[in-house]
Amino acid sequence: MHADFSSTPPSAKANFRFQTINAFYIFFAAHIVSVLHSPIQDCDEVFNYWEPTHYLTNGYGLQTWEYSPEYAIRSWTYAGLHGIIVKIGQMLPIAGGGKLMGFRFLRAVLALTCAACEARLFSVIQRTMSVRIAVIFMFVMVSSTGMFHAAVAYLPSSFAMYCTMLGFAAFMDWRGGPRTAQGIFWFGVGGILGWPFASALVLPFVLEELLVAIMTGDAVDAVKRLLDGTVRSLIVLAIEVSIDTFFYRKLAPVPLNIVLYNVFSGSGKGPNIYGTEPWHFYIRNLFLNFNVWFLLALLSMPLLLLQHFILWKPTSKQSVFRTVFFLMPFYLWLAIMTSQPHKEERFMYPIYPALALNAAISLHIVVSYIHYPSPGSLMRRIPSWLKFSALLAFGLTAITTGLLRTAGMSTAYIAPLHVYSPLQQDGVSQPGNTVCLGKEWYRFPSSYHLPDGVKVKFVKSEFSGLLPGEFSEANIGFGFYPGAWLIPSGMNDENREDPGKYTDIQHCSFMVDSYFPRASPSKLEPPYILDTDNWEKLKCEEFLDAGRTNVLARLIWIPNWSFIPAKYHRQWGEYCLLLNLNSDLICSQAVLGVILTQSGIQVRACGLQLIPRQWSNKARLSMPAPYRADWLFVWTAKKRRGPLPIGIYYFSTMDDIKEFVKRACDPARAKALAAHTQQYVLKNSRTILYLSLVAVTFIWATVTVIRLFKRRKIAAPPRTPDVEKPSVFTETTKSKFAMAEPGVWTPSSFRRPAASPYPDWSIEGTKPLPYRPFRPKYFVTMGLRSMDWNEWIELDSHYPKFHALKAERIAERGSRCSHTAPEAYDAAVELLEELVDYLPQRYPSLYKRTEVGMDNLWSGESFNIVERPLKEDPMQMCARFTQDDLALMFERPDGQYYLLAGSILLAGFWRLEDKFRMPLSEIHTSGDVPQFKERLEKGMMNFFRRLRPEAPMLRNNYFIQVDDYLPWSWSIGSEDGETFNWDTAEKGKAIEHHHFRSERQSLRRLPKTGAVVFTIRTYFHPIAEICEEPYVPGRLASAVRSWSDDVSRYRGRARYGDVLLEYLDKKHEEQVKNGLPVDKEEDVYNYPF
Repeated sequence: MHADFSSTPPSAKANFRFQTINAFYIFFAAHIVSVLHSPIQDCDEVFNYWEPTHYLTNGYGLQTWEYSPEYAIRSWTYAGLHGIIVKIGQMLPIAGGGKLMGFRFLRAVLALTCAACEARLFSVIQRTMSVRIAVIFMFVMVSSTGMFHAAVAYLPSSFAMYCTMLGFAAFMDWRGGPRTAQGIFWFGVGGILGWPFASALVLPFVLEELLVAIMTGDAVDAVKRLLDGTVRSLIVLAIEVSIDTFFYRKLAPVPLNIVLYNVFSGSGKGPNIYGTEPWHFYIRNLFLNFNVWFLLALLSMPLLLLQHFILWKPTSKQSVFRTVFFLMPFYLWLAIMTSQPHKEERFMYPIYPALALNAAISLHIVVSYIHYPSPGSLMRRIPSWLKFSALLAFGLTAITTGLLRTAGMSTAYIAPLHVYSPLQQDGVSQPGNTVCLGKEWYRFPSSYHLPDGVKVKFVKSEFSGLLPGEFSEANIGFGFYPGAWLIPSGMNDENREDPGKYTDIQHCSFMVDSYFPRASPSKLEPPYILDTDNWEKLKCEEFLDAGRTNVLARLIWIPNWSFIPAKYHRQWGEYCLLLNLNSDLICSQAVLGVILTQSGIQVRACGLQLIPRQWSNKARLSMPAPYRADWLFVWTAKKRRGPLPIGIYYFSTMDDIKEFVKRACDPARAKALAAHTQQYVLKNSRTILYLSLVAVTFIWATVTVIRLFKRRKIAAPPRTPDVEKPSVFTETTKSKFAMAEPGVWTPSSFRRPAASPYPDWSIEGTKPLPYRPFRPKYFVTMGLRSMDWNEWIELDSHYPKFHALKAERIAERGSRCSHTAPEAYDAAVELLEELVDYLPQRYPSLYKRTEVGMDNLWSGESFNIVERPLKEDPMQMCARFTQDDLALMFERPDGQYYLLAGSILLAGFWRLEDKFRMPLSEIHTSGDVPQFKERLEKGMMNFFRRLRPEAPMLRNNYFIQVDDYLPWSWSIGSEDGETFNWDTAEKGKAIEHHHFRSERQSLRRLPKTGAVVFTIRTYFHPIAEICEEPYVPGRLASAVRSWSDDVSRYRGRARYGDVLLEYLDKKHEEQVKNGLPVDKEEDVYNYPF
C-alpha cells in the first residue's frame, strides 16, 4: 500500500535520488542563519524556558507563576534536558565560553536537531512518495519565515514539531512492516516532554492503522503495535513525572496539569485571560509566514480528490487512501486551534512540517497535470517552455517572498539580542548591578545576555498584568534547587498585577528602552532615551517603527534605494541600553569608552587615553566658583606633541566631554603612529623576540629565587570572612565605613537592598525553621557567617504566640524590659524606620506600609512613626513588630561598645535592666561567659569595630531550659529577685520539663547613626519533640558531653545532665536500631540546621 506519486509514467521513471545528507546540510545551513539572526518572538520563550534554565545552570533567574508548585504546569524535565546542553556550551573554549556562549550553543543544537528531523522526514517522503515532493518540501521548509523562527525556538511547541516530523516519518515508512509503535512513541514524547495537545496529531495515523487492520483482518497485531507505542510513551511519562516530582517536592503530572488548566480552569482563569483573537488569526498568520505555500496546503485535499475522481487517475486507490491520512493532521490541527479563542503564533509550530508536506503534494499535483494533461485539454496547447517558465517564476517568487519577509523580520526586530553587548566588556558592569525594563519587559532576551551577577528588574509601566518574579536563591538548609519547590509570593493564575515585582528606578544601574518619534509618552512610560540629564546611551540599535512604516515595508524587507518611492522606505526608532548617570559606574574608564564609541568617537583611533572621575559634592563645592564642575577628565596621549597637552580638564556634562574629545581627536596622526609602530616591529622583530625571551627568563628566575628563600602560604578566600581575627589590611586600606576616630561616626550613604517577599509566607502555614546549631564537639567561638539581606527578620506561624507574650510583658514590665537612652533615641528611630521599610517588603500579607508608618493586617494595629512625640518608646514599638528581642550598641570614645537601647522581652536568662549602659566586655564578664577574656574578647571587639553597614552577619547559640516559660526561665530564680543562677534550679527534673532553646542572632550597623543592631530570635521546643528528628539525639548528646567544665557550669549541666543524656542515648539507640545510617550523618546536617 505504498503511494506512487511519480511525476512521470512508470515506463519513464528515473532512478535519480537527492542525497539525504545533502538535504541535511541545506536544512542545517538555513537554521544556522536562524541561530545568528532570528529574534526571540515570544516572551514565553524567555520567561518560561530560558530563565528557568538559567536558574538551573547559574543559580538565579526569573520565575513565572507557571513554575510555582501551586500550579506546576511547566516541566523541569524539559528545562533540565536543555540546561545540560547549555552547561556544556558554557564550558566550551570558544569565544571565551560563558553564558552567552551557552545561549548560542543551545540554539545551535536545536538547529542541528531540527535539521536531522527534517532530513529524516525528507528521506521518507522521497522514498515513499517522490523525489519532486521531497525537494519541494525542502524548499518550503528552508525558505519560510515560520521555520526561520520555529527551528531554533526554545519552546515545547518547537520540540513537539521535531517529534512530529519523526512521528510522520515512522508512520509513513512501511519498510519491513508498519512502524506504528515507533510513531506513537514519537508523538507521545512530543506531547509529554513538549506540549500535550500536540499528541492529537497522531489521531489520523491511528485511525489509518485501525481501518487498515479491519480491512486486512490484522486487528490483533494492530492492537499489539498500538499498545507497544502506548507503553513506551507511558514509560517516558513516568520518568518525567518522577523528575518533576523531585523538583516540585509534590506529585507533579505536568502534562495533565497543563490540560486541566487550559481546558477546565473555569471563568476568570485559563488562557483566554491573556487575550483572544478572531477565527481568521491563524489564516492571516500562516499566510504571512508561508505565503502561497499556505494556500497550496489548504488546497491539498481538494486537489487530491479532484485529481483522483475528475481529472485523471495515475495513482492507485491504496495510495490515495494513505495520502488522505498524510494530509489530515494539518486540517485537524488548524480546526482545533482555530476553534480556541486564545491564539498564539507558536501554537502552529507542530504542523509546520505538515503544512510544507501538504503544499508540496499540492504543487506536485499541479505540476503533474501541467506536464501530463488529459488528452484534448487546453493545457496541451501551451508550449512547454512557457509552462516551465510559469512554474519557475511561481517557485522563485514564493521562495523570494519568504526570504524577503525573513530578512525583514530579522533586521527589524533583532535589536534586543544586540544592545546588551556592552555589558560583556570588562569594567562596564559588575556583580550586583541591575538592568531595568519598563515597557520593553516582554522583549528581554534572557539573563544569558547579562554578565554573571547582573540581574534584571522591572519598573512600573502601563502594563498592568502579572510580571515574573525571581526564583528563590536560598542555599542553606533548603536542599537541591529550592527555588523549584519553595512557593513564591505574589503569584496567581489570573494575571493579576503584583506590585512586589517592581523596583524603584533609582536602584537601576542600566535601563533598556525604546523610542519612536510619534509614540505618545506617559507618566509611567517616559522617553528615558531623551532624558539625557539622567541617562546616557551605551548602545543603540535600529528598531522598526511599525506605526510610521508602510504596510508592504512591514511585511517584507525593502531596501532604501533611491529609485524606490520614499513611502515604501522603512522608518526606524531606537532601541537602547542606557546608563544611569547617577550611578558610580559613570566613573569607569571602560564605560566612558563605550559612551564615546556609541557617539561615533573611536577613542583608540584618536590616540587618546581617558581617565574619568566624578567629583563628590563636597569636593566640587570646595573648588573656586569659576572652576566648579561635575567631572574630572584626565587627558593623556602617546606623545606630548598634539592638539592638546597632557593635563586635567573639567566638565559639567557628558556632552561637553564628547565635544572636547571630538576636537582633540587626531585620527590621521594616530593611524600614522600605528603604521610607524608596525613597521618598526617588523624591522626589529628578531631583537624584540630576544628581548622578550630575556625578560621572561629574568622574571622566572626571580620568582624561583624568591620562592626558595620565602615560603608563601596562599589560602583560598573563605566563603565568609573570619571577622573575629585582626584584619590583614593596613590603615590606608581600611573600610571607608570604619570609625576613623573612636565614637565618631560619619553617616554612610548605604541603603539596604529591597527585600524580596518571603515565598508563600502565611501566618498559619509557615513553620519555624529547624535550627539545630550544635556540633558533636563544642568550641568556644563567635561562629559568625554572612547574612542575606532578605533574611534579616524571620517570622513564622508562632507569631501570634510571640505577639501575645510581648504585649503581656510590655504591659507588666514596661521600661524594665524596653528602654532607650536619650543619646540613643535617633538610632532607635532609625531602626524603627528600617523595620517599617523592610517588613512590608518581606511579609506583605502581614504588614502594609502607610503614609505615616505601617499597619499590622493580622492584629489590626496601626503604627505612626512620624508623629512626635511617639506614642511609646521606639524600641518598644519595634518589639511589637517582630518575634526577636532587640538591642542597640554604641561605640564611645574609649573604643568600647555600650548597650544604650533595647527591648529584651524573651531573653530567658538575663535582664535588660542589669546590662543597660554596660560596655560589651562587662556584659559578658558579669554573666560569667566562659573563656571570654581568653578566646572571645579580642575577636569580638575587632568584629564590632569593623562591622560595616553593607555586611550584616549571623550567629547561632543554644541552651537547655528545664521549664516551659519562654520569656523567663523561672527555674533559675525569680525575674524580680536580686540574684538568680543555676544553683537554685531543681536537679533531675523529668525529661518532659526539658526544652531546647535555640537563638538566631543577627548583627548589622545602621548607616545613619552607626549603631550596631543586635537581634535575638528564640526558637523554643521540647527536647522530646526535636529528638524525633534523625541524628538529633546522638548529635546533641555528643555536644553536651564535649562541654568543658566552665561551659557546663555556665549552661547548668549539673542540674539536668544525667536525665538529659540518658534520654538522648536511649533515643539515639532507638534510631540506630530502626536503621538510621550513622555514617551518613554529615551528609544530612547542614549547620546551623
